[in-house]
Amino acid sequence: MRIRLLLLLFAAALLPVAAAGASSATHRGVGFELKRTSISPRHPTFDAKREIRLHYGFAAARGTDLRIEVRRAGSGRVVRVYRERDARPGRRLARVWNGLNRRGRVAGDGRYEFRVGPVGGAMRYAGRFRLRTHVFPVDGPHGTRGAIGDFGAPRSGGRVHEGFDITADCGTPLLAARGGRVQKVGYDPVLYGYYVLIDGLKTSQDYFYSHLIAPPAVDRRDRIRTSQFVGRVGRTGNAASTPCHLHFEVRIHGDPVDPEPYLRTWDRHS
Repeated sequence: MRIRLLLLLFAAALLPVAAAGASSATHRGVGFELKRTSISPRHPTFDAKREIRLHYGFAAARGTDLRIEVRRAGSGRVVRVYRERDARPGRRLARVWNGLNRRGRVAGDGRYEFRVGPVGGAMRYAGRFRLRTHVFPVDGPHGTRGAIGDFGAPRSGGRVHEGFDITADCGTPLLAARGGRVQKVGYDPVLYGYYVLIDGLKTSQDYFYSHLIAPPAVDRRDRIRTSQFVGRVGRTGNAASTPCHLHFEVRIHGDPVDPEPYLRTWDRHS
């Protein structure tokens, strides 16, 4: 009798553990299958008007919590993690990534991939893409040989050239190399002609455009996006006797640096 009672007590003590184990096994057994994945836009750019968006669906026995990861392709390093609570199978779902890592910093140029899976389960590959953080500022045929002026070239009055000149036909569209906030717009009849200065988002860099053919298409304090139209190539200011060109500067904490290496990189990928 005593042995039978002890066995009953032992079995009762095991019941909660068995129930918990059954619940965990059921969660793992939802039969998750990732379906119909796509990424838009085709060539995503940081802070552009079109957001980086993963479209996906999944099949499962019931709704479940999902984990969506953004990883650096190659290394597999997790850059950003999202949770989708009680996601329902059979529906078309979407996840937007703003290009920032878990510390709120820009993830940087390179190849990335999305992975999706149930929380606590295996992650499935959902697609790969290349992220760019800048675009080339001249949207059309152009020259970058520096025939008009390289960075540091001597100028009258003891000045030096603080930018890089990109030749293009007058009227060629100009784009914001990086989204941000317009700091200044104006007209300088002595040097720059029509100009615009953009404070880049999530960077210490500012971007200066001058010799525009007409007043910029943006106003001071405007919030603009990467690749947004800001004006057109011209030759106003002291550029009247030169071929049409954009005088472009990159300033870090207000100080001009040689923009040519940046421009050549952006030109290859724009």
